[in-house]
Amino acid sequence: MPGSRSVFECLILGDSIGLGTARAINAKYAPQCDVLAAERVHAHQILGWRFPTKKYGACVFSVGSNDDARSDLAARLTSIRIRTICHRVIWLLPYSRQHAYIVNSVAATYADETIDLLRFPTRDRIHPTRYDLVARVLLRSDPD
Repeated sequence: MPGSRSVFECLILGDSIGLGTARAINAKYAPQCDVLAAERVHAHQILGWRFPTKKYGACVFSVGSNDDARSDLAARLTSIRIRTICHRVIWLLPYSRQHAYIVNSVAATYADETIDLLRFPTRDRIHPTRYDLVARVLLRSDPD
């Protein structure tokens, strides 16, 4: 995730969890990450979006919480993954274990990193109660 480098491109892509995470990260990180996220969005809707063509140093994906795990979620997540140009990808694993398993399997295919939302407090088992905690872990996970 963003470190002390002055020119570092990052993207946060996904659902309402992505929005909350983006707000928390951008509040702490001066250069600010690009955000491509929306409330209640499903993976198939994200695939209809225009993806940025620039290369990002890091991408944070928050996708899958709103999807039906019995659908072709893994294939859609894979399509999202291959449409982005990122040096490093970090997936936020949903609270739902069924969804987390699917997201994690796609992340493992690409040797991407994951952060399990289950480690953060929640009231609704969908959203973290404090996005600043998620941001802190992401910002601390910078390999540089």
